[in-house]
Order: sequence, then C-alpha cells, then structure tokens
Amino acid sequence: MLRLRGRPQSLYGGVGRRDFLHLGALGGFGLSLPTLLRAAAERPLTRGKTFGKAKRCLLLFLTGGPPQLDTWDLKPAAPQRIRGELKPIATNVPGIQISELFPRLSRHADKLCIVRSVTHLDRTHTSAGYTMLTGVPHPLANAPSAANIRPGPHDHPHIGSLLTFARRPRDVPVFASLPEVIKDAGVNQFPGLDGGLLGNRYAPFRIEANPAHTGFILPDIFLPPGITPGRLADRRLLLDQLDRGSKQLAGPMRDMDTWHQKAFDAIRSPAVREAFALEREPAVIREAYGQHLFGQGCLLARRLLEAGVGLAAVYWHYEGPDDSPVWDTHQNNFPHLRKRLMPPTDQAFSTLLEDLGQRGLLKDTLVVCMGEFGRTPLINKFGGRDHWSAVQSVVFAGAGIRAGSIYGASDRDGANPAEKPVSPADLTATLMHLLGIPDDLEIVDRTGRPQRACQGRVIAGILDG
Repeated sequence: MLRLRGRPQSLYGGVGRRDFLHLGALGGFGLSLPTLLRAAAERPLTRGKTFGKAKRCLLLFLTGGPPQLDTWDLKPAAPQRIRGELKPIATNVPGIQISELFPRLSRHADKLCIVRSVTHLDRTHTSAGYTMLTGVPHPLANAPSAANIRPGPHDHPHIGSLLTFARRPRDVPVFASLPEVIKDAGVNQFPGLDGGLLGNRYAPFRIEANPAHTGFILPDIFLPPGITPGRLADRRLLLDQLDRGSKQLAGPMRDMDTWHQKAFDAIRSPAVREAFALEREPAVIREAYGQHLFGQGCLLARRLLEAGVGLAAVYWHYEGPDDSPVWDTHQNNFPHLRKRLMPPTDQAFSTLLEDLGQRGLLKDTLVVCMGEFGRTPLINKFGGRDHWSAVQSVVFAGAGIRAGSIYGASDRDGANPAEKPVSPADLTATLMHLLGIPDDLEIVDRTGRPQRACQGRVIAGILDG
C-alpha cells in the first residue's frame, strides 16, 4: 500500500485523509485518480454547516480557576456556606441568570452559550491548564509535587498550535498569545502553551506585558532606529547564508530559526504592525475595554484577529496581592472577586462582544472563556474556595454557537455535573470543528509515530445547526 504523508489538511476540496485512503482503495476497480478526485469534489460535505464557520478565535483564559458558583452557575437555594455572598441577576434571556458582578455581561447573554458541566480529574494548576488548553490529560496529573510539571518536547500541542499546523502558513502569525507565559505561583511555567511535540515552528507569537502591567513590550515588531527595510533584507540574507552553512545542527538550533522567521514575518506585515498601534484606536473604545491589562489585552487581541491572526489567547496575568495573584482565591474569595477580578472581566468581555458585533466580526469569530478548573462548593475557613475540577463553567460566543443558551447542568451544590458532562477533549474537538480542523487530523511525534490530534467528540448541543 502506498502511504502518503504531508500537511494534515483537507485534500482536494474537502477530502480528508480517511476519504482519500478510501478513494485510493477504489482504484483497484479501474477508476482513475482524476475521476476519483472529481467525484470526491462533487460529494456533499457531511460535517454540518458549522464546520469551519469560525475564521478566527479569541481565547480568554482566566488563570487560577474562576469559581463557577460565583460567576456563571450560582446556587441561591444551596446552604450559605456553599452559595456565598453573591446573588444571581436576570439577563436579557429569560430564565438565564448569572452573577450580580457581571451586570454588563447580563445584557449580552443573548450572545452566549454557557456550558455548566465541564469536568475532569486534575486539581493541579499546571497540569490542569495543560488539559484544558490541549484536550489531553497530563501524564503527571495530580502528582504529589508539581515541581516536575513543566513544558517538554513531547507535550501535546495547544489548540492554537493545532490551528497553525492545519492552516497554510502566511505572513501573519496564525497563533498569538499575550500578555505573558502562564506560571504557577510565578515559578512553574504551564505546559501546553506552545507547539509541544510539533516543535517551535507551531509555537505562538508571544507578546509580553511591561513590568508595570500598563502596556505591552514589543521589541520584535518595530524596526529599531537606523534599520531600513533594505538593511532588514540584508540581515535576512545573512541569516539564510548562516542557515545553509549549519544544516548539520539539529534540534534546538533548528527551532531557533523559527523565532527569527516569526520576527521577520511580523516586521514585514503592515497589518500586524498596525494592530499594535493601540493609540490609533478611538479613545472611547480604549476606555470601554478598561485600562486594566486584561481589557487592553482583549483590545489588542481583537486588532490582531482583524490583522489576520487565526487564534489569539489572552491569559489573565500574574499580579498582586500575594494571597491571590490570579483567580486562585484560596483566601478572601469575595473581596478579590468584587475589587479586582470580576469587574475588569465584565467590562472587557462585554465590550469585546459588543465591539465584535458592531464590526460584523462576531458571526465568524469564536470567543471562548475558561480557566483550568472550578472551585470548591464549600467556602473554607479563610473565606476562600479551593481547587475543584469535578465541574466548571465554560462560556462560548460567536461563530457557530447556539446563542442565548445553557448547556449541561451541575447538581444542587455546584459540585458535580448533573447532566450532559463535557470533557476537555470534547471542548477541543468542538473548537477544532468550528475552526475547520478535520476531526481525523493526525500529528506525528518526534519519534515518527502518528497520533490523533484529538480524541473528543463535538458538543453538538451548543452548535447553531
């Protein structure tokens, strides 16, 4: 049998790998390849009208684990030690209630699908984040110590890296992330944030925040003083010559050239350079997103998507105070939610939805908001909620999503799924479907072994069609 390997994309007008192999088998019946391909092109697609409906994706990741009972899935009938201080409020969709600290988002519920039954088994930040961002459990999940849970060359790729792998490369980066690399307690970097076993070629174009968290550091985007486009081309030629003379170098050196390529591509793209010029955005829009770094990150991400980026990931940034530098509210859960976590999220997320809608982008842009896990139903003695992976809420909006809906449910205490449980693999499969990534996509690890990119199933109940 002849076995072909190449880019893992749909072949010849929508024919996937399994279809292609099936057609190849028919060759034994005397059908020529052109005839087979012509017949395949005329076959109706069977993935449904939502397949590939999202041209782009904006992923909002609330690092640390947002409490489902205080955000999207309040339990007013539960005992006080579970329901906490916050009350549910009505939204613009009858029957759907969310937290009182999301007043602006309550006016956009008709754009949202809230999935209240996402579940997995991992309560460790680093490995749980890996699971949610890749759809694959980490091999060291729930290890006694998280010290060894770090990025490695055999990690499964981030969903943004899978998108990069599935789409043809262009001058504009397919995958961008900001405003920092996520770290647990500022020490252990989360695995699953880059290309993993695919290599750095499929890693994101990373954008960092400045030390004051007031803006972004973009050293690789704008040409330094004295560097003209001609000199830039000369530097590129020099790098190409060095590369031709160093083909014997393996591994990390080959990956290093990838970072040069990303920098050159970004510098060459007028659209990308323009996206970073936030000062050109009308002041009313910048103010609407909020001056909080998360809000400005959402604005920059929207501009990157307009410039042609396929997936922009905005991670909640590491900030103070010490007892909850992100959404990890083991102590003082409610003061942190009221003062520094939920208001900026409400402002930025609601403005993003309104902005995308007014620009006509929401119909073909997928927006996803999630964290690595939820938090315990019981409030602890420090007034906080601890790690809880048995159930959490994930919110979708935009392209292909059944807007104004709830999918799944947790039990009375918000402790476990009561119906329609959803796994991280199912979330990844759904993202792949909406972004037009074939469900039979195969990736090849660094030992040459092929494996399915995702083992989950599309959540048909959240799709608009």
